[in-house]
Amino acid sequence: MELYVFDRELNPVGILDSFFSLRWIRRYHQAGEFELHCPLNVHTLELLQRGNIIWKQGDEEAGFIKYRQLGQDAQGQETLVIKGDFLTGYLDRRIIWGQEILNTTAEVAMRTLVEKHAISPADVDRAIPLLELGELQNFDEVVDYQTSYKNLLEEIEKISNLSGLGYRVVVDLPAKQLLFQVYKGRDLTAGQSANPPAIFSNEFENVLEQEYIDSLHNYRNVALVAGTGEGVDRKLITVGTGMGLNRFELFVDARDLREEDEEGNPIQEADYLEMLKSRGQSKLAECADLQTFESRINVRSNLRYKEDFDLGDIVTCTSKKWGVTINARITEVEEIYEQD
Repeated sequence: MELYVFDRELNPVGILDSFFSLRWIRRYHQAGEFELHCPLNVHTLELLQRGNIIWKQGDEEAGFIKYRQLGQDAQGQETLVIKGDFLTGYLDRRIIWGQEILNTTAEVAMRTLVEKHAISPADVDRAIPLLELGELQNFDEVVDYQTSYKNLLEEIEKISNLSGLGYRVVVDLPAKQLLFQVYKGRDLTAGQSANPPAIFSNEFENVLEQEYIDSLHNYRNVALVAGTGEGVDRKLITVGTGMGLNRFELFVDARDLREEDEEGNPIQEADYLEMLKSRGQSKLAECADLQTFESRINVRSNLRYKEDFDLGDIVTCTSKKWGVTINARITEVEEIYEQD
């Protein structure tokens, strides 16, 4: 496999056709990352400069180099270790510069934040070169969200988790553009009929290893959200339900949510309470009960990666022996390429 290397302006720099290993980690709710181990020589030192972009053919996403480690082992072999984030990680370099009140769809909310703080900000020095918005998909998940002076990428991640939508920055090499996209995985569960189902099970011989985790660690299902005001005048709202030992409570301090916009105009109380509710739902989403089904896939099985299933899709994972069946979204895929 060949890796293609570009500079920050997406001009070709060279090709890397010899390396020891590559870990390529794709994520649905976060920026992906990669780690590359290769021989240390004049070619790789010149090619793999910090800030350069690495792309492997067939992928929509690429990654930029942010870490280099030069080393030598006991046998005298010199190795270059490269680490970096996918291009979505560029958004981590920006903050929400001011106050944003977003009462719209989650897709439009994410696109608005990227547009105002990374593509066309009031201060042109804040614009990220080559970055543009991809095509609007018109997903209908709705959010009521207010934020100010937070990290841009972290806020987009929160909206992504709240709505179930994924996001990424894809590379358009011919046009020399970076496109911010919001996307949604397919429903490939056993109970639906719109798409061919993707079922992962030892019984179907399409997994090599499985690990199931079911945990209440850090779980909360009822949030008391406190907004502006003091004492008995403080705005309070309860989000979630639960009774007895099935009730796990959380306090959310949302004093940062203001009752007026940037121009000082008051926000309707109903709209403000919706923002408090959205904040509570966001915090509860971070404290959901943990059910994960990790699988090491048999790549020569009946289900083909990127064809029958892909990142973001909701699939069925089952083990008859363990008596466990869950429908889960694929939130991370780790690809590993070795020299052999």
